[in-house]
Amino acid sequence: MDVMNPPESQHLPSKTLYRWQRTTIEDHLRALRPHWCDMPLEITTEVLGGNASFVNYVRHHRFLDPCTGQPVEVVEKSIRKVALIGSQEARFHRADGILTGSTHFNYPSCLGVIETPCESLIFTEFVRGKPPRMHRIGRQLALGITEIEALSHDYLQAQPLRKAPLLWSMDFFRPWFLLRPRFNFSRCLPTLVQLGLEDDRFAGLAERFKAFVPLTRRMAAEARRSPHCISHMDYLQKNLFMDKGQLHLIDWSEVKVGRVGFDGGAYLGSLFRRKDMKVFLAAQTEFIETYRTALPERFDIDQALGNLRYVFLLTALFHCLRPETVAEYRERDRMPLLLEKYTYLLGLLDRK
Repeated sequence: MDVMNPPESQHLPSKTLYRWQRTTIEDHLRALRPHWCDMPLEITTEVLGGNASFVNYVRHHRFLDPCTGQPVEVVEKSIRKVALIGSQEARFHRADGILTGSTHFNYPSCLGVIETPCESLIFTEFVRGKPPRMHRIGRQLALGITEIEALSHDYLQAQPLRKAPLLWSMDFFRPWFLLRPRFNFSRCLPTLVQLGLEDDRFAGLAERFKAFVPLTRRMAAEARRSPHCISHMDYLQKNLFMDKGQLHLIDWSEVKVGRVGFDGGAYLGSLFRRKDMKVFLAAQTEFIETYRTALPERFDIDQALGNLRYVFLLTALFHCLRPETVAEYRERDRMPLLLEKYTYLLGLLDRK
């Protein structure tokens, strides 16, 4: 028996449970799997790294299924609440069927979510595998992302009106998301002004980068009118694993109700930040060519690619202009590469 998916003949509790006080991990697991009743659970726990906003801790639990004796591995993530409001990650896991039918990505099974006044506790299957080289999986990511966009768009379209406030609160264009530093690259322009005073190669660039402010505002207005979907928004090596040729995607801490194309921009923006230009351009070409072909015809590909460029710019501009990046490139004596990236980004102004 798979502890993540017990036989249909057994009664499954709701995917979401509510508790008003703290209790042990054993009690939580028995609440999520009541067929274990009062059987003993001998649990070994390891603390994992968790650096997302509002994450209290991430723990990896190992134990034997008391019914079958088979090993079970579960990840417990605790996310603190603000004003009793649960995280978007907990809301994502509480929604059944969003990604039903996926073939290009595997997702960890979710045992359930336990809500307390102070935190959301998310229990998912532990995933093993080898972290991929991000610039070499552009094709696989394009196929997986178009699948997420199509499946989740259909799911959102089918939701009843009573779910509208919940989905509205998770929308990318809500102020609590847009005010985050990484979506506000203009805050970093004073750093570029100072850099220009210290290094003639960068003189005057800050004034040219200001043109991205009205451009991204126009792109945001266009994106608002495009089809909604669920966007993972965090395509980093730590969140992807290859196992027997299958790509596993984990960690929905940045999940939002985004727009078709957003995830592609998040992936390419992350790649632009970490790779040299030759590697980035090759991976970008592979990704976009596959994405063009794989996106279902019911979506406007030009609109989706416009959304992709919008999120790419938000991500790439912030990470390339922030003071920490400039300091890192200076320390590693890689300022010519940083200038090359600035030149590439400024060249996008002429294409719009």
